[in-house]
Amino acid sequence: MNHTPTPSLRMRVVTTVVVLFAVLLVIVGSSVDVVLGQQLRRDLEARLSDRATRAVELVESGVGPEDLVQALQGDAIRVRVTAADGTEYGAPGGERPGPDIRPATPAPPAGQSQAPGPPVPPDPPAPPSDSFEITEPLPDGSTLSLLGDTTAIADVRQQLRILMLAAGAVTLLLAAAALIYAVRRALSPLDSMTSVARRITNGDRGRRLLPTKPNTDLGRTASAVDEMLDALETAERREAAAARTARVAEEDMRRFLADAAHELRTPVAGISALAQSLQRDAEHRPDRVARWSELLVGESGRASRLVGDMLDSVRAENTSDLERTDTDLADITRRTVERAALLTPHIRFEVDAPQPVPVRVDVGRIEQIISNVLDNAARFTPSGGTIRIAVGADSQAVVTIDDEGPGVDEADRERIFERLVRLNSARDRSSGGVGLGLSIARTLARAHGGELICVAGPSGARFRLTLPLKP
Repeated sequence: MNHTPTPSLRMRVVTTVVVLFAVLLVIVGSSVDVVLGQQLRRDLEARLSDRATRAVELVESGVGPEDLVQALQGDAIRVRVTAADGTEYGAPGGERPGPDIRPATPAPPAGQSQAPGPPVPPDPPAPPSDSFEITEPLPDGSTLSLLGDTTAIADVRQQLRILMLAAGAVTLLLAAAALIYAVRRALSPLDSMTSVARRITNGDRGRRLLPTKPNTDLGRTASAVDEMLDALETAERREAAAARTARVAEEDMRRFLADAAHELRTPVAGISALAQSLQRDAEHRPDRVARWSELLVGESGRASRLVGDMLDSVRAENTSDLERTDTDLADITRRTVERAALLTPHIRFEVDAPQPVPVRVDVGRIEQIISNVLDNAARFTPSGGTIRIAVGADSQAVVTIDDEGPGVDEADRERIFERLVRLNSARDRSSGGVGLGLSIARTLARAHGGELICVAGPSGARFRLTLPLKP
């Protein structure tokens, strides 16, 4: 059995979005850091270029090296001027110049004290290793070296990084909280679906999700669940109907067997009694032997007909036994009526079949249907009466049989087609049948895709047989 993975959808969505958001913040923060660093270095380079241009102007105006150093140094910029004779003024690297490269101070005349010279500016601290330096030749032959201190740039970038980290952490926390709320609201239909599913499990089978927007993802899922529930409910109804049908069929079979046993009991009991009489009294009552033999044959024939009818009743339900051929229903009806007229000469039969009616049927089974109906009609038509048979077609092939018997009450017009039904009406009180002929006839009609019904006739009962016309 393959198990369906069921991770937490809320957790997966929140985690995925927060991780993507964090990656985006890292990319944006790194880009800002790099761009800002490059911009600050460009600004420093521009200031150095401005100082170099200013140095050229100052030298052209006669400013000396020491004054030039004092004028240009400051604002995170350190200056060194190397005169044409190699003398250095200022120390961007923080080194203290040696006596061989500093300008010598002339000794005062004898007897005079040395006049104090101009103060030497203190050496600035050593620049960081990533300082930015440019060198520019001056008009007087000296060389100007400008060194930009990038410590301030590093401090600004460090502060910006700390600020971005703090802001990113707060942003991620707020985003996670907002996502949890949004995902919970977005997935609330799933909670509704779960609630409905539990109600259905608890017996409320008519409950449905009924999505308001069936074209969305959740809407399509809810619609699929509703379709599945409809299919399951339909299957349950069909199963329940099949179970009811099976119970009814079982009850019908039990009733049929009980009725058949009851019907068979009479001829079997008669056969047994006659056989005993023949065995016991044949020698003493030879005058009764012929009568007892006649009665024995009659009871045997009755039992044989009953067994044959029951077998026909069972076989009629098997549609696979039908041997269909193309034939004329009017011709089948005329042949069946001729045989019925020979068996019941005291009844007059009138057939109205003016034109052929093409059908595709099992000829023997159709003859059995019409013969059973005619036999039923003949039993209830008084001697000298008329049975009228009409054959025609509209959307279906139709055979109508009218008798002149007492008719059938409306309440009994369906019951007469049940197996072994014996009505209490005048139509059935004098019947010699066992109640299987009409049941067999209707079963055979339905096996052909047709129907056999009983309606009120002009004078007695009317039976209408309908069959599909030949395609």
